[in-house]
Amino acid sequence: MAEVKQKKKESAVPAMIGWGGLAVFSVLFGWIILNQIQSAEEWSNRGPEAVKLVQQFKPDGQTDTLADLIRGYSMKAKENGGYVGEFAWEAKQRNGSEYEVTLLWRTAQPSSSRQGRFSALQPSCSPLA
Repeated sequence: MAEVKQKKKESAVPAMIGWGGLAVFSVLFGWIILNQIQSAEEWSNRGPEAVKLVQQFKPDGQTDTLADLIRGYSMKAKENGGYVGEFAWEAKQRNGSEYEVTLLWRTAQPSSSRQGRFSALQPSCSPLA
C-alpha cells in the first residue's frame, strides 16, 4: 500500500506579522525623523531674536537693560576722555532652540589690539589677548 504523505500546511500569519511590524516601525521611524528636522528648521535663523532677548535682559538689581548698561558705560568713558571700543553682538545656534549670544568688543588702540568676548551662556568675561 502506498502511504499518502500529508504536506505540512504553512501559515502566512507569521510573515504578515513580521512584514507588518517592519512597516509600522518604518512609518514610526520616518515620522520621528521628520519631526526632528521640522523642529530644527523651526528654530533656525532666530539669531537676531536671541540677540534682542539678551540685550533686553535686566541683570539682578538693575533697572536698565544690558544694552543700556553697555551704552551708559561707553558714554561715561567718553565723557571722561576715554574710549571703550566697538561692540558687536553675535548669536550662534547650538542645539535646537538653544542659542549662544556673544558680545565682542575691540579697543581703539592699535598697539594693544585687545579683544574680549562675553558669552550669555558663560557668566564670566574673558579677554582674548
